[in-house]
Amino acid sequence: MNRHSLRALILLCAAGILLFGVAICAPPSMAQNSHASADWARLSAAKSLGNPNAPIKVEVFSDYECPACGRFYEGTLRPMIDDYVASGKVYLVHRDFPLPLHKYSREAARWANAASRIGHFEPVDRVLYDNQAVWGEHGSADGDIKKFVQAALPPAEFKRVERLMQGCESDSHAEIAGCAVDAEIQHDMAAAQLLPVTQTPTFIVSSRGQSYPPAAGVISWPLMKQFLDQILRQK
Repeated sequence: MNRHSLRALILLCAAGILLFGVAICAPPSMAQNSHASADWARLSAAKSLGNPNAPIKVEVFSDYECPACGRFYEGTLRPMIDDYVASGKVYLVHRDFPLPLHKYSREAARWANAASRIGHFEPVDRVLYDNQAVWGEHGSADGDIKKFVQAALPPAEFKRVERLMQGCESDSHAEIAGCAVDAEIQHDMAAAQLLPVTQTPTFIVSSRGQSYPPAAGVISWPLMKQFLDQILRQK
C-alpha cells in the first residue's frame, strides 16, 4: 500500500471513529450458530449488490433500526450503490448485526433475509432504511414493518416473502425455532464477533487480496469515494 492510500485509510478510520462514530451497546456473547449451512455463500450473495468480481469489496455490518446506520445508508451507501456498485467498481455485502437495544431491528432483518431468499433484497433493504423513522420503536408505525415490505414488492412476490416469514414475525432478539431466516442472521452475528464488531455501522474494505482495518461510524460519501479512488488507482 503506498503512502497516499495509507493516508486516505487513516483519514477514513479517524473520521468514522472519532468524528462520526455512534456509540452503540455491545452485543451479548454468542458461539458460532450450529445451523450455519453449506450454502452460506449463496445466502450471503443474495444479500449483496454488484459484481462479485469487482476490484473492491465493501462489507457492512448494520442494524436496520440504528439511526447511524440509516444515515450511513442514505448518505454514503446509496450514492455508492447508484455509482460505484452500478459501474462494477464495488461489490457491496450486507451483514446483519441487529442490536437488542433496538426493539424491531431483528424483525426488520428477518424481513430483509426473507426477501433475499427470493431475489428481492435490494428493494426491501432500501425501503427499511427509507422508512426507519416511521416503523422504528419511536415512529408512528411502531413496528409495523410488513406494510413497508408489501409496498416495496409486487403482490405475488410479497406473498412469497410472507410465507417465508411464517413463524418469524416477532420482535424477539432470540433465535426463533422454526423461523426459516434466523440462521442467516445468526451466521452474520457470529462472523461479526470474530472481527470483533462492537457497534454499528462497521464496514470492511478489501481489494486484490488485501483487507483494510474495520472502521466504525458514519463516513461521508466524498470521504469514502476518495478512499475507494485511491485503491482503484493502485496497480
